[in-house]
Amino acid sequence: MPHVTIYGFPPSTYVQSARLVCAEAGVDHALAPLEFKKPSHFALHPFGKMPVLEHGEVRVYETLAIAAYVDDVFNEGALQPRSPAERAAMLQWTSVAIDYAYPALVGGLHEPNAETISAAGAMLKSLDAQLEGEHLVGDGPTLADFMLYPMMAFGLGKLKSKPKGIASLTSWYDRMRQRSSVKAILQ
Repeated sequence: MPHVTIYGFPPSTYVQSARLVCAEAGVDHALAPLEFKKPSHFALHPFGKMPVLEHGEVRVYETLAIAAYVDDVFNEGALQPRSPAERAAMLQWTSVAIDYAYPALVGGLHEPNAETISAAGAMLKSLDAQLEGEHLVGDGPTLADFMLYPMMAFGLGKLKSKPKGIASLTSWYDRMRQRSSVKAILQ
């Protein structure tokens, strides 16, 4: 099996998501640094972002694409629901994580202030209201769970206390934190 390399920096929540999916799928991988925004970085990712995956001759950028590739190639798609409705729900949750949760829980909390802390709390309550089970979608973790978890970990780490009214989300977070893949990559 050709070697898998993830290019990026360990603190990046997107790099963490890609690595979590690798760990969940049992894929040994190397984490390689980037020369951020240098020509060598743009040669890997045309928009100068991270992560980037290399697997033999295959190069994939963008976290969801990397996660789906790893899951399909090494894990028989176990982290992607088979039913169209559940797959759509997984993609919906992933979009929510990227488009809404990341700006509130990561981008806004790099330098927390009253406004960004309030926005993060509102986001957590909104996510809690959407959560209907033990996982974001279906009976087990999906790519969406591994996309959202690092964002939550970052956000909760920046907040002095968890907002009230997020019991379901806190339970989900605690269950995810106990997964061996999360322990291997983030703890």
